[in-house]
Amino acid sequence: MSAVRRSFISELHDRAGKTVILRGWVYRLRVLAKTTFIILRDCTGETQCVASSESLRDLHLKLDDAIEIHGAVRSDDRAKTGIEVEITSTKILNRAANVLPFNSSSDITDVSTDIRLEYRPLALRNDWVGDVFRIQAAILKSFRQYLTAKHFTEIVSSSRIRARF
Repeated sequence: MSAVRRSFISELHDRAGKTVILRGWVYRLRVLAKTTFIILRDCTGETQCVASSESLRDLHLKLDDAIEIHGAVRSDDRAKTGIEVEITSTKILNRAANVLPFNSSSDITDVSTDIRLEYRPLALRNDWVGDVFRIQAAILKSFRQYLTAKHFTEIVSSSRIRARF
């Protein structure tokens, strides 16, 4: 018997009908009388997860809580991506602070730079902030590939490393 390993959200279409373990943060949360929908997000995307409200009630989930979900992947045309995860168990890995000035899913264009820097890990989850770094990484990757193809050698200088005695 093989152990179930963590899956990334981008891999879920290949795992329809299988059990998965997902880790990410609560990006959106919709609690109805009998059903709770969690939009879980990780570094590769987001997916809809569903469970009975009663089974999640004691967890007191809120936006930006880091959680681990065990569940079964199934096709569902009503879900934004065409698949959803039926939750069998949920574990909180790390709770978000009680009072946050914004959430990862918020529009933070009006949030001051000082607040965004103070809450940098949270701000980096936001698409508006994260896209800057993804674009920068893509540009650097392209430069690196081009120069490597031209037989350049990348040198990582140790000039910033200083020994202190």
